[in-house]
Amino acid sequence: MKWMLEHTRVIKVGCWLIVALLTLVAIIGVVDRYQRQRLLLLEGQQALLAQRSAWGFTTLVRQLTTHKLQQSLLLANPLPAGCLPDQYIAEQQRATVVQTEDVEGLSQFTLRVPIQQVAPLLSPEAPRMRLLRGVIELTSRQRLGYSCNGHFAVIRETRTQIRPPPLPPRTAIGPAFIDALIVHVAATQGQTPPLYVDVRFTDDKADLFPGTAAGWRSTSASNKQDEERFVRDFVDPQLALRVQFYSEPLIPTFNALFLSWNGLGLLLLVGILACLFLINWLVAQLIDAYLLQYRAATRDFLTGLYNRREAMTLAGAELARTSRRHGSLCMLMLDIDHFKKVNDTYGHDGGDEVLKFFAQLLIRTIRQQDLAARFGGEEFLILLPDTEISGARLMAERVIQTLHTLSLDYATSRIKVTCSLGVTAWRGADDTFQDMLIRADSLLYQAKQQGRDRYISD
Repeated sequence: MKWMLEHTRVIKVGCWLIVALLTLVAIIGVVDRYQRQRLLLLEGQQALLAQRSAWGFTTLVRQLTTHKLQQSLLLANPLPAGCLPDQYIAEQQRATVVQTEDVEGLSQFTLRVPIQQVAPLLSPEAPRMRLLRGVIELTSRQRLGYSCNGHFAVIRETRTQIRPPPLPPRTAIGPAFIDALIVHVAATQGQTPPLYVDVRFTDDKADLFPGTAAGWRSTSASNKQDEERFVRDFVDPQLALRVQFYSEPLIPTFNALFLSWNGLGLLLLVGILACLFLINWLVAQLIDAYLLQYRAATRDFLTGLYNRREAMTLAGAELARTSRRHGSLCMLMLDIDHFKKVNDTYGHDGGDEVLKFFAQLLIRTIRQQDLAARFGGEEFLILLPDTEISGARLMAERVIQTLHTLSLDYATSRIKVTCSLGVTAWRGADDTFQDMLIRADSLLYQAKQQGRDRYISD
């Protein structure tokens, strides 16, 4: 687990980066799915409206052609000269019923209408379009003549109807058209006023409602197909017919549709991402807890230096490395002078401050590859890898001189701190760490005996 201790920050940052990357990928995936489904729905709406608008225009053309054909048939059969006898009128009434009874959407009537109720009619009259009870009805009238009694005008009336066909069945993702979609239609033939119709798609059906010119877009609007709206313009020059289609936004509430279609998947995705964040947070907490436990097991809680057990473990490993490489290794044993007096004078809190002050001085004085540890009480150990005895003496002298220039301010007092040191060097393959400890401790004792505030070396 040493690699984890050495790269704790890298591990935690790496875990968070992985979670952030997965979250980013998930967000990109959701956005891509949103755009794809939205585009697919728009294309489907456009295609269905194109099909239905073409059907509507074709049906209208076919019915206008039917009216024109009926007019041509009437012209092809000359009427009797003069007035129309009652027998002829009755025959025409029966004939029109028989001729149209098997023709779907076509009705013909021969009517006798009082002259005073009949406005002057063109013969033949162009079909008139109107919306009646949700059905587009085309009506054309041709004047056949007058009855012999002179009281009635005889008229042949032709009617055709356009009913919205049923919508395609619902699919797994919903209806064929977005509910509440409105398509505005304007139909114009010749010089007659336009017929305005609003087609509303609700409950899997299309309903026709009267429209107004105020609800129609301006005639200068572009005929260019829009992604958000359906726009189409049909023209038949022969019939002088023009039919325009213009829809409201095709999917004004796509967010709600997207959530209804993908709610379960999005919920699972959010749950997975939440689990990843939770797992990552737990891993970070476990790493921090492990580091705290490791630090508590290997470090002195007061000074932050290595404790005796960890120092002996690391020193043994360093000694083995030095032995393999036939290098050099020195040890310094340090003891704070008159520490018991400090405790007696300033109390244990003052003594703790002196220990922390001394530990910080050692940390600032030694090199990065050196090892400093609190060995017990006021005793400290410094291990100097790849250092000859002369370098160890310089280090001991530097510690003593640094202490001479510094003092600890505690409460209202200034405490001067000194130390005694024993300095020894590794003597070869037969020299163990315990041997070095004994020598360094003996040299330290000599420094104490010679007056303290000094070092004694091999």
